[in-house]
Amino acid sequence: MKFLFGHLLLLFPAVLAAQAQGFSCPSGQADVMKYFVMREARRGSQFLQGNPNPIYTEMFPDTDFPARGYWFWLKGPKAHGFDVKSFDEKYVYMRSTELTWKDNTSFKRFERDLPIAPRCAPEDQPGPQIKVQDTKFVYFSDCRPYKSSSIGTAVNDIDAPQKMDVGGNIGQALTRVLHYHYNCDKNYQNCRDEEQFYLANGFGLWQWQHYKNGSLVKSALMNDMEPGKAAATLPCSESYQ
Repeated sequence: MKFLFGHLLLLFPAVLAAQAQGFSCPSGQADVMKYFVMREARRGSQFLQGNPNPIYTEMFPDTDFPARGYWFWLKGPKAHGFDVKSFDEKYVYMRSTELTWKDNTSFKRFERDLPIAPRCAPEDQPGPQIKVQDTKFVYFSDCRPYKSSSIGTAVNDIDAPQKMDVGGNIGQALTRVLHYHYNCDKNYQNCRDEEQFYLANGFGLWQWQHYKNGSLVKSALMNDMEPGKAAATLPCSESYQ
């Protein structure tokens, strides 16, 4: 960083304060962050247990919900297996994800955060489709980049909310489903991969499915609220900052 240390000390609290300020969507629209992220009253002491992995949520800044920031979905108490998402006033984005489930210093990160949903979506309606041309990402090992690649073009959309039976000890919850299509052609067609994220109001991600060429190849279900916090967090600032 090219800031003088003294200036940085003065600026840092101001930046945090600005980020922590509340955010409101226009009338008739809903903040989709309440679907993506477990609410503050729960995430500090509870997590979603599941199969084959749990989900622990860590939010930065840790409040519901600032204008911009990022959060972790940790897929185990030792933070091996993770997603990092970010958000601002316009969109929710994908930032990075694990490369292997045994080493959280190895990961993939988009060169530019990839928009997956509008920050504000019409109440009781689906959000607008988002098409992304630039999907370049970088591989990291031991927190250091070593090669780059891409996943074609991407097409993302988020459904209207509907009551779904989450199961476990949660039961019914208002849920939006995010459809993340990638490895699409230059015309945003013929997408080879789709990931579906089931996002419950106040609980966050409770189900994930990966389809390849229309066939389900992987899935995860996290639908039991349990007390507890992750025992570790991400060691590489390059994966989230």
